[in-house]
Amino acid sequence: MLEQIRELGPWHMNVQITETLSTGQAYDQSGSITNRERNSGISLLSLQSQFLQKIDQIYPQGLSEKSFLDCACNAGGYCFWARERNAKSAIGFDVREHWIRQARFIKNNRTIAPTDRIHFQVLDLYDVPKEDIAPADITMFKGIFYHLPDPMRGLKIAADLTNEIMFFNTSTTWGEADGYLKCGQESRELLMSGVHGLYWFATGPKVLSEILKWAGFVDQRMIFHKQRHDAPELGRIEIVAAKMPGILERIWGERIV
Repeated sequence: MLEQIRELGPWHMNVQITETLSTGQAYDQSGSITNRERNSGISLLSLQSQFLQKIDQIYPQGLSEKSFLDCACNAGGYCFWARERNAKSAIGFDVREHWIRQARFIKNNRTIAPTDRIHFQVLDLYDVPKEDIAPADITMFKGIFYHLPDPMRGLKIAADLTNEIMFFNTSTTWGEADGYLKCGQESRELLMSGVHGLYWFATGPKVLSEILKWAGFVDQRMIFHKQRHDAPELGRIEIVAAKMPGILERIWGERIV
């Protein structure tokens, strides 16, 4: 199986498949997993504990009555981890077939947690309204907003499919006045870029808070907004946003709205 993992690389998400095997081991001959390493210019990230900590704060009774949707799901890690908290269903889609091949491989080979009631498909966010996708209680909207040529329309598509909360994570500029979106061009070919050739970086939490409020999220918590060490002109922000007041009372984060 290790050779299959290597053939499916490069990987961006480190996901445990069996008790002794994870996707990260495709790049680490010693078998030990580091939190972050570079492989073909793509970061390998171990994100499970941070995600489940936030889920446990918001939903201490688990996700047995909750559905989960991951927009731009990459290798599907968040769907698998949501099922570890007994989510009743999880759907992940990504515009790049490379990542969906990885997600389906994990689904077919993961033995340490349930993989039933998880579905993956190759899909562009803008084509989601054509699909029969039911609204989810929890939506992951990570690493996609800034890759969209029309981020407002893209966010609204995802927001309209969200019943309760959205995990919103995107790149920002750093050191510019907060209050607008900054446009630029990006590669259509790189695995970690979008496919439309245009990006929009927010300049800070203020403008994103207003956009999320417009999309229907009445309560928000900023988990972090930090400068990137490898690209100091850029930052990264994460906001958890809720459609109803009170649901975020247990999570640590700076109140925005």
